[in-house]
Amino acid sequence: MIGRFLKSLRAARFWAIAIVVLAGGCKHRRATPEDTTAVSHEVSQALVGRQITIRGKFASLTKGDPCVVLDNGQDVWIGPRETAMEETYSRMDGKLVEATGTLRFYHAPDAKPGARSVQIPPDHYYFEAGTSRVRLISR
Repeated sequence: MIGRFLKSLRAARFWAIAIVVLAGGCKHRRATPEDTTAVSHEVSQALVGRQITIRGKFASLTKGDPCVVLDNGQDVWIGPRETAMEETYSRMDGKLVEATGTLRFYHAPDAKPGARSVQIPPDHYYFEAGTSRVRLISR
């Protein structure tokens, strides 16, 4: 009876050590919301697909979608204009904000000659729908 107990105790200790060693050996960084602590003042193709935080001036364009204009003149579109957010947009317009979201890039297709001209939005960076959060920076 004691022999079986010691055998199972050794087996349990073996598995506990194996789990600790395997978990400790994993050295890759995990993507977590806490990884967005660094604030970027410019965006690039290298950041596309990553969750980032940017800082700049909020611009609630008259008919276009709201965006954050960075110090270097780049703009990142926040998402489609929502009528429920109009009051919030107007309070933030022109003020310093931090925006967090998953960065994407839209590349406009090449214009094809045709019978009629169609307006195509220009190339631009934007935050993926449903991932963006904007907060006013108090100064």
